[in-house]
Amino acid sequence: MTLADVRKNIDRVDKEIKKLFRERMELADQVAQVKAETEDDIYKPDREEIIISNLTGDVDDNIKMEYTALIKRIMEISRKYQYGRTLELRNCLNVNYDVKEPDIDAVAMIKPELYICQGCSRDKVVAVDSYDEVYELIKSGRVDAGMGILEDISYGVSDALHEVLTNNKLYIYRCNVVKENGHNKKVVTFADHLIVEENHNRLKVMFVCKNKSGSLSSVLSMISDYGVNLTEIHSAPNRQEHWNYRFYVELSANFLRKDIQALVFQLMNETEEFTILGSYACDEEQF
Repeated sequence: MTLADVRKNIDRVDKEIKKLFRERMELADQVAQVKAETEDDIYKPDREEIIISNLTGDVDDNIKMEYTALIKRIMEISRKYQYGRTLELRNCLNVNYDVKEPDIDAVAMIKPELYICQGCSRDKVVAVDSYDEVYELIKSGRVDAGMGILEDISYGVSDALHEVLTNNKLYIYRCNVVKENGHNKKVVTFADHLIVEENHNRLKVMFVCKNKSGSLSSVLSMISDYGVNLTEIHSAPNRQEHWNYRFYVELSANFLRKDIQALVFQLMNETEEFTILGSYACDEEQF
């Protein structure tokens, strides 16, 4: 048998797989319709583990790992499809947002970052000692928004600002890159409600992975399946839960798109913890 003969057989098998895949996705659509009606969960990890165990029980050990990976991947793709179809069949994405930036009469900043103030006069800036105080001023209504340096490209990110955004449901709605002393700094403006505009090309999110093998890889693969590019990712210890980490991710995406809403819906249901941290426009040429 020649290599050409083997390739012909591979082509034959691939065509059979293609036919079966189409049938598999038709069944996934039926599952989505039933679950949309009953409001049943799409992701059932315990059931998936049982199915995997049953399917791999009689597979040779030398290919069992590969077959297991294939089955898991088919399940992931099926779930992706079902999340999108579910949102088409019923309005179940619980994310509220406005479509216009608020007018700003006053903004709060921490004192060491006053020099980077943008878009408002100094007499409208309230200077405080911490981001927690910035949050309290926004919460009390004394200021309309907060401003801070989210990232210094040369040195790293601000864990303190990321943590305050995450813990207090604050959302970035504007991001500017400022060059200061040779360093590019991401200066963000944030408020207590999510704002999404048509020109936005970034979506900032935070998630905590489930405590199991391959969970981070699965989430990153999920994002890739939607054709979304990661423009930034970093992790920080979750102070509310020892030995676990929060992952902060910036996606090249607009939340108004239906496929991005399906991605968010899936992340909400397949991570231990998930929150949107903002939607904004970024000039890619500044990076």
